[in-house]
Amino acid sequence: MSTENPPSKADGDAQPRVIGTAGGLAIVVGSMLGIGIFIVPPQVATHLPSMGLYLLAWVVGGVIAFSGAVAYAELGTRFPRAGGDYVFLREAFGPSLSFGAGWLLFVGVFTGSVATMAVPLAEFQLPVLLGPVAEIDPHKVLWSLGFLELTVARLAAVVIIAALTGLNIVGTRFSAGAQMVFTGIPMALLAVAALAIFLTMEPATLEVAAPSEESPLVSFGRAVLAIYFAYAGWNAIAYVGGEMKSPEKTIPVSLLGGTAAITALYLLLAAVFVFVLGIDGLQNVMEAGTATADAIAGSWTTWVVTALIAIALIGSLNATVLAGGRVGWAMARRDALATSMGTLSHRFETPARALLLQGVVAVLFVLTGTFEMLLELTSIAMFLMGALTVVALFVIRNRDGDDAPYRATGYPWVPSLFVVITVVIIAASLYRAAFGIDGLSTESVYPLAGLGLFLVAALGHWAIQRWSSPKR
Repeated sequence: MSTENPPSKADGDAQPRVIGTAGGLAIVVGSMLGIGIFIVPPQVATHLPSMGLYLLAWVVGGVIAFSGAVAYAELGTRFPRAGGDYVFLREAFGPSLSFGAGWLLFVGVFTGSVATMAVPLAEFQLPVLLGPVAEIDPHKVLWSLGFLELTVARLAAVVIIAALTGLNIVGTRFSAGAQMVFTGIPMALLAVAALAIFLTMEPATLEVAAPSEESPLVSFGRAVLAIYFAYAGWNAIAYVGGEMKSPEKTIPVSLLGGTAAITALYLLLAAVFVFVLGIDGLQNVMEAGTATADAIAGSWTTWVVTALIAIALIGSLNATVLAGGRVGWAMARRDALATSMGTLSHRFETPARALLLQGVVAVLFVLTGTFEMLLELTSIAMFLMGALTVVALFVIRNRDGDDAPYRATGYPWVPSLFVVITVVIIAASLYRAAFGIDGLSTESVYPLAGLGLFLVAALGHWAIQRWSSPKR
């Protein structure tokens, strides 16, 4: 049972349930399938020059994501509302911790991610795609006013953010439909291309790569940490639980099916990169997808791969916009954000005001260039929030029992695996930030400061609530 009475208009009933299984799978897959699978493999190959360990690390990354997904699937079916972590943490730990988590999610993670994906898409993919018809300089400054600067790439990023925000305001059904297109095209074509390469090409000459100077355990851990970011987004469907049809079925299928599908695709692509480039060749590239295309046939395949990456990034952006707006809407309905943000558009039945606020803030981050710093600030706190959300399942099970539409697979061991690994990652990140090779620096302080801001917000809300509550 819930820790408090629901608002006068229940979160789940306030939204039309228009997202089915296909849309849910597309949201999860689209959130995960981003630039990570193309830029992370060279890092993994550098840490793990052994083919076996290289592929094993990708399997481990998928297992970690799946172990978190089973917990979120049960929480999502217990509380099929908009908001994801914000709702789950409020149910388990009360309003103060969820207040800190909600602000971290809405302002830092989602809004910052929208800006962070839109700018590289405009800066790197669009010039290549437009190259055959027009040459553009993405860094050309169009307008500057103090700390605000508009370049060609930033202008394109603003247009992309505005377009996707508008798409999500017009209707969840339209957004989910577009998500299936943005996700289905690159996923299908990448899988077909990878299989074709295996069937028609000879493998690269596998020269022996130099072993890492680190201990095998440390190298494997650093590789898995990089892969952890590549798998990010597996929990996306939890944020739109209030709009899922038959959530007791569609939420688990979307979370677990989407995570399994991406794990299979990532293994296939990771293997193809080594098949074409070799471990030693993979170590020496910045982005594996384009490098593999160049090695196969040259410029035209580079253009095609760039187009697929751009479509995948647009899908990831669309899913992020979709989910982030629901966090702001859920917060507003619990007085953690301006209450005007907690209304639905009468015409479109979407959280239009929360989506618009998210878009405006994302544009400000783009124009000021502060989005990279923002993600640095939220990195460790984001890990902590994920671990706390899975712990919330244990708290809620202990309080309410295990009578749920979906019960987490392998409970308690599988969710516990996620918590343990996440805590290890947090501890390693804190150690590296505080006691790394360069010691404390501006860059290393950002994650520590972000964690502090998260804790201060939660503790500050608790103190205010306690001070303002009527004395008995």
